[in-house]
Amino acid sequence: MNKFLLIILSSFGLATMAQSHTELIVKNKIDHMTALAREPMVCEHPNGTLFVSGYRNGSGSPQLWKSTTEGKTWQEVNVGTTDQGAIGNSDVDLFIDRKGNIYLLSMTYTQLPENLDGFDYSSMKGERIAVGVSKDDGQSWNWKTISENDYDDRPWITATTDGTLHIIWNDGKGIHHVVSTNEGETWLNRPDISTKGGSSFLANGPNGQLAVRVTPLSASGQQMDQGIDLIRLSLDNGNSWKEVTIPGKRTWTKDFSGVPRWVEPAVWDQEDKLYLLWSEGNTLKLGRTHTNGNSWEEHSIVQSKDTLYFPYMEMSEQGILCTWVSGFNENTRHHAAILTMEEGNIQINALEPQKLDIWSRFQTDDYQRATGGEYFPIIPLKNGNFGMVTTIQNSKAGREGFTWWELQLNTF
Repeated sequence: MNKFLLIILSSFGLATMAQSHTELIVKNKIDHMTALAREPMVCEHPNGTLFVSGYRNGSGSPQLWKSTTEGKTWQEVNVGTTDQGAIGNSDVDLFIDRKGNIYLLSMTYTQLPENLDGFDYSSMKGERIAVGVSKDDGQSWNWKTISENDYDDRPWITATTDGTLHIIWNDGKGIHHVVSTNEGETWLNRPDISTKGGSSFLANGPNGQLAVRVTPLSASGQQMDQGIDLIRLSLDNGNSWKEVTIPGKRTWTKDFSGVPRWVEPAVWDQEDKLYLLWSEGNTLKLGRTHTNGNSWEEHSIVQSKDTLYFPYMEMSEQGILCTWVSGFNENTRHHAAILTMEEGNIQINALEPQKLDIWSRFQTDDYQRATGGEYFPIIPLKNGNFGMVTTIQNSKAGREGFTWWELQLNTF
């Protein structure tokens, strides 16, 4: 039996320890090394093709790979040239709609010079948001520039149930919003979702809902709006918004000291419940609301001697998929789990903690284990298993790329 399979403490009290008949295991693990893929994103096409994107500092164009062999082999996708608008070297998001159209969203960040001596890092900033659309399984692309403002940062893309596409991002002056009703051919400006704060996450619900996690940090950490820590919620396909108070206690810092924070995920289930995942240091917590944020349940998911941070979350038919990181330097570990909730208790099927080949980006005297970004994604697969992507970042050993994981709930 998986020793990480637990019935854990919830906000309603201590649940009874129970035998389970499932465990989360690694079915396949494939390293793909052609280029560094930091903060990767992953989607499965309706035809079963897998797509992975991630960024590499210094590259001119966004990166995308695909697999038609369930992740066993990968090939690079030509997303176009810079002259065609395929420009981006930082934060990415990836979305595939019900028709199979692929949307690749990418941010451009200040390029580092070859000689870093005396370089003023405070001058670094986001400079552009662009989106590419492919309607033929990645064979051809149409690129549009969404923004070219100083400090553009952390874009996200999704669609509501009426088919409208939504892109959000921030620039230190609020969270901006554009929509497309014609599969990305044109994009229309909508009023800002928030006049302050950062675009920490974007989640869509089963009945036209959108949830935007608004956090104090924005503009790649250059702007801090104290007291801005909430969700903006829409129940009408993004046409109107209301402010929702969130559960939990958090401390935000510009230098990532204490508990590193940036992305804080939210998801909806098919019963219109909204979930929020966050860290309170040594405790990972899950919030759930049945009332569109008017009231919340608060559950302690994981407790550890190490700091827990950089959570990520997706919904599946088998339960809530989540990932997170624990510890720092040599103690850095990556975690994944499936959560199921029943009568106020939460059962967690957790993968064995992973010690990955991820190191700090720069070869210095204190070259240490690192996270490879500020989250790592996990998704449900059509075959009933789960797909996960982590970064490979070890320049000393000449290893740069990503690892594809196929996880499976084993019954015994």
